Amino acid sequence: MSLLPAETRPDNSGRGLSGGRGDDGLRNDGLQNNGPPVNPGLPEDFSSRIRRRGDRAPAPPFESWETKSERRSRHVLFLEDISVSFDGFKALSNLTFYLGEGELRCVIGPNGAGKTTMMDVVTGRTRPDSGEAWYGDGLNLLELDEVDISLAGIGRKFQKPSVFESLTVWRNLELALKAPKTVLRTLLARLDPGDRDCLEKTLELVRLTDQAGKPAGVLSHGQKQWLEIGMLLVQKPRILLLDEPVAGMTPAEIERTAELLLSLEGGHSLILVEHDMEFVRSVAKTVTVLHQGRVLAEGDMARVSSLPEVMEAYLGLEEE
Repeated sequence: MSLLPAETRPDNSGRGLSGGRGDDGLRNDGLQNNGPPVNPGLPEDFSSRIRRRGDRAPAPPFESWETKSERRSRHVLFLEDISVSFDGFKALSNLTFYLGEGELRCVIGPNGAGKTTMMDVVTGRTRPDSGEAWYGDGLNLLELDEVDISLAGIGRKFQKPSVFESLTVWRNLELALKAPKTVLRTLLARLDPGDRDCLEKTLELVRLTDQAGKPAGVLSHGQKQWLEIGMLLVQKPRILLLDEPVAGMTPAEIERTAELLLSLEGGHSLILVEHDMEFVRSVAKTVTVLHQGRVLAEGDMARVSSLPEVMEAYLGLEEE
């Protein structure tokens, strides 16, 4: 599939960009995100769709004036100058990436670009050789292990669904609840009204209410993906990392997944790593392109996909 949008494809570039960008819609000097829109073509209500921490004044148009602590305070996820090497191979090379509160960001790039390694750093699976990684209100991710990071509110879904197929859909969600897994609690299997309400609302959100009593193993591939997303949501994460969420889905399931993820935007911050460019166009306001462990480009899909350097990075991979 070509990165270039077809002539008949609606132009989604007017859906808006994160703030702190130039009039060309691309990131300025690697510093970006949810400041006030500077592009006159952006919808007036865009900034209201991105939640900000507290009542801070909007960021100035030129984020290069900000100090590092100011940039860090304005983003729910802050990665700067992250480098990771494996046996001499540079998986990430001075990677800088910012994510705004309530933002949905798509990350694309050819194989080996560093997408998975970046998520491994965020979730504590990989320790970088250098750089900084901060989350929320001043939490240093490099000082936490995987379990602590998960408990702090960063959830990750891998490409292949991982559910308990012999258990019911309801039981899968119940086991995923963010609660102490004591022997007594597990044996009694009692839910308080708040937990039960959470499970019921999650089932409705992922459209699995009618399958609640069925074994997860009988679900379709797409339904298993939705169940696993639901298992993350009941833990009330602040950030969701999703690796190729629509891989292997039918067109109808892909459309439903797009609706689901767009409904989460604002209440959660999301990072989607995806190779399906049609899906990316359907959900992304801002796209980050990784190549050789660095951010190659960032902006709306229409602009990013037309850049010569992006086309060169995808040459032989996305050209038809």
